[in-house]
Amino acid sequence: MKTNIAIEVTDLNKKFKSGYGIENINFKVEYGKVFGYLGPNGAGKSTTLRILMGFIKSDSGKSSIHYFKENNKEISIDELISYDSWTDSQKIQKKLGYVPGEIAFPIHMTGTELLKQVFKLRNMTNWDVVKKYIEYWEFNPNIKIKKMSKGMKQKVALIIAWMHNPDVIVLDEPTTGLDPLMQDKFIKLVKKTKEEGKAIILSSHIFSEIEKTCDYVSIIKRGKIISTINIKDIQYNDEKKYEISFKNKLGEKELESNDWKILETEKNSIYLVIENNKINTLLKKLSSYEVEFIKEHPLDLEQYFMKYYQNEVEKDVINTDNEYIPKKTNGKEHKISLELIKDTSKKSVYLWLFMTLLPILMIITSFIVVLNNPNFIEQINNGKTTWDMVINNLVVKLIASTTGIVYLLMLVYILVTGNGLIASEVEKGTLVNLLTTNQSRKSVVLSKIFTFVSYLSLSCLLFYITTIIGIISTGHSENINYAVITLYFVGLFLLLLMMSSISFIASSYFNKSAYSLSFAGGIIILFYVLFFIAQIDESVNFFKYLTLNTLYRTDYNKTNELIKYLPQDIVMLLISIGLYTSGYFIFIKKDLPL
Repeated sequence: MKTNIAIEVTDLNKKFKSGYGIENINFKVEYGKVFGYLGPNGAGKSTTLRILMGFIKSDSGKSSIHYFKENNKEISIDELISYDSWTDSQKIQKKLGYVPGEIAFPIHMTGTELLKQVFKLRNMTNWDVVKKYIEYWEFNPNIKIKKMSKGMKQKVALIIAWMHNPDVIVLDEPTTGLDPLMQDKFIKLVKKTKEEGKAIILSSHIFSEIEKTCDYVSIIKRGKIISTINIKDIQYNDEKKYEISFKNKLGEKELESNDWKILETEKNSIYLVIENNKINTLLKKLSSYEVEFIKEHPLDLEQYFMKYYQNEVEKDVINTDNEYIPKKTNGKEHKISLELIKDTSKKSVYLWLFMTLLPILMIITSFIVVLNNPNFIEQINNGKTTWDMVINNLVVKLIASTTGIVYLLMLVYILVTGNGLIASEVEKGTLVNLLTTNQSRKSVVLSKIFTFVSYLSLSCLLFYITTIIGIISTGHSENINYAVITLYFVGLFLLLLMMSSISFIASSYFNKSAYSLSFAGGIIILFYVLFFIAQIDESVNFFKYLTLNTLYRTDYNKTNELIKYLPQDIVMLLISIGLYTSGYFIFIKKDLPL
């Protein structure tokens, strides 16, 4: 049995809460062919393509991509490897090129930096291929993306889609923003790619572009495919349109007939549609009139398309039922990508430096003030206190506590950075770029978790080291219990880790950064307020049971007293692991918005 089907979509359905979506979508795309997907905005084109890419999960039906082992023109069914768009999305990306309908790149990078990042993520080795496409599209990629025009960003997207020589290419409005010259170059590139045996899906509003590149076209209307036709069948249609001009003006009903359809009249001219087998009837009718000329207007794709949309007045009324049962994935790859860690680190490094260096500076300042405070020195000399009590008090109240500046500044860092891990990238659309570079959702989310927790751990370690150095620099550290001080910081780290897990799960769940930040910030601030209320008086002490902050305690100064608080540290660790794990699974199963 021989087959060359690259993409197969069967009975695909997806409904959103808004009621819009797709219904019973069916089509196949062959290798060496270009499939056109036509429809107005909101018809369901992008929804179909994003399901095919594995960005969102269909309610029912199946979409799959078939890759072959060897690059032959005729492929045996036994040599095809079939991948499901949702469960095998990472494997699909390796040989797939994609241009999204809305281009969203990290604005802090130049085009070259972005291309190099994608180059590394795809484990490519030949940069000359990328240079070839940069030269082909005739633009300077060294400009910052935030300063690029729409057309320049589109060129970067096209390079990313083609640079790894994919077998299947999915294009969602790929020439938006390109000038006519570049559109012509795009058409030539698509034709060349088709000749190489690649499979292409092209969604476009430019009818001439579809006509010049596509082999067959499906028209989608209100989420349903209403027509699929071969481009040649349109060009060689049995039904023809004619423009007939007369020397004298005719009455409106003089040429009316059941054998043809009059479209419009204009001065002495009339436009009508007639089937080829009825031409003689028309000619006999015209012989009675003085005709100046007869001109054929071949039916084109735009006319064919408008047959379905010219009288569009009906409003969409779609069932809003949206049952969704997540399907477990069976992928086994959980690797953390060094390139993704670098990318995530760059986005938060300046905030991290500020929120780490500022507390360090304040810790140093605190020790300097204590060492030179005459009141403390006088109390020590009078025997009212000791240096170890003063130092321990300083550490507990100002540094390693929920009332200290260290904790407050780190909360700001946690909320801002945690929100930026997933939610803000989903909202801006930049997360899609990572998922089309041979990276699984698991790899992306694990890399972001690793970076987030690593920065947090490093900050706490630097605070601890600075505190120990400060204690030693006082010259009065001989009676300090360093084990207790260490345990204070371990507890502080676990508390911050727990708060960061709240921020992370909010970022994973919400698709809008404002919702994520509001939810996580509201929860964390509420815990903070409740903790302080519980300290006011014994009558309101029960509020401590409503906040997680009370799991962190520093009211001990001996190591053997830790045993009664150790379960609380374990609870903080377990909550952190539980929330991070939940956020991880929420992200890898969620639908990414259009």
